[in-house]
Amino acid sequence: MKSPDFDIAFSIGKFNIYWYAILLALGIAAAMMITDRRTKGRDVPKDIALDLCILGVPFGVLGARIFACLSGVVGWGDFLDLTRPGLSFFGGVLFAAAAILVYLKLRKASVDEMLDAAAPGTFAGVGIAVWGDFFNRTHYGPLVEKQSHKWFPLATFGDDLKIHYAAFFYEFLLCVILIVVYYVLLRKLIRKQGDRFLLMTLVYCLGRFGIDTIRQNMVMVGSMAFDQICEIVLAVVCLLALFLNRHTKAKTTDGEAETETPSDEEPEAAEEKPLEAVAAEKEPVPSESEEQDSFQGLN
Repeated sequence: MKSPDFDIAFSIGKFNIYWYAILLALGIAAAMMITDRRTKGRDVPKDIALDLCILGVPFGVLGARIFACLSGVVGWGDFLDLTRPGLSFFGGVLFAAAAILVYLKLRKASVDEMLDAAAPGTFAGVGIAVWGDFFNRTHYGPLVEKQSHKWFPLATFGDDLKIHYAAFFYEFLLCVILIVVYYVLLRKLIRKQGDRFLLMTLVYCLGRFGIDTIRQNMVMVGSMAFDQICEIVLAVVCLLALFLNRHTKAKTTDGEAETETPSDEEPEAAEEKPLEAVAAEKEPVPSESEEQDSFQGLN
C-alpha cells in the first residue's frame, strides 16, 4: 500500500480544488437526483427537490463553516477564506434542515412525504461525500498493529502517513446498510413515512457515535468529541420526533375514529340488515288512494 498524496484534485492559479469538495458536490447531486425521482406521484410540488437543493446548499455551507469555527477547526478570522478547508458535517445538516423545513411549511407541502422521498438519497449522498475523507486523510481510527489487517479498505493512511483503521469506510458501509434496510424492511414495517427517515437518522447517529469512539484527531469538548455531542443531540431530537409523531397520530385516531379511514385499507363493509328489514324495503308501500279504494271495495 503506497501513501496517497492526492487531496488536491487540481489548481486554478493559487486556488486549489480539493477532492473532498468534488465528492461533496457529487454527493449533493446524487441526493438531489434520487430524491427528484422519488417525488414523482407524491403529495409534493413539482421539481421541489431542485428547489430544496438550491436552498439547502448555501445554508448548509454557511452552517458547516460556522460550526467549524465553533469547534476550532477554522479560526473566525478565516471564515471567508475559501482557500482554507474546514466544514462541519452537523453544522451543514442543521442549517440546511432548518431552511428546508421552513420552505416546506411555506409551500404547504407534506413534510412526511418529502422526508420519505429524501431518505435513500440523503444517505446515498452522505456515503459518497464521506469518501472525501479518504483523500484528505482526516477520518481514520487507531494504528493498525496486525500485519494481516493492513489492507484497503479495512485500513488506510492517516495524516501522519501511517496505516490506520479506515473509519471513513465504516461510515460508508453504515450508509449502504441503511439504504438496503429502507428498501427491504422499513417500507413494509413502518407505515408512517416521516418515521422512516427519523429512524434511519437515529440509527445513523448511533452508528457514527460508535465509529467516532475509535476516530483519531477529533476536536474535543471536555472528555467528548464535538461531533459526538452533535450526534447525541440529533439522536435525542429524532427520538422526541418519533414519540411526538406516534402520540399525535394516536390522539388523531381516537378523536376521528368515526370519520377517518386509512388510505391503504379497504373501507369497512356496511352492517348486514335482518332479512325482515330487507324484505320490507323491497315490498312496495301502497299509496293513500289505493288504500281507500280497497276499503270501499270491502264495504
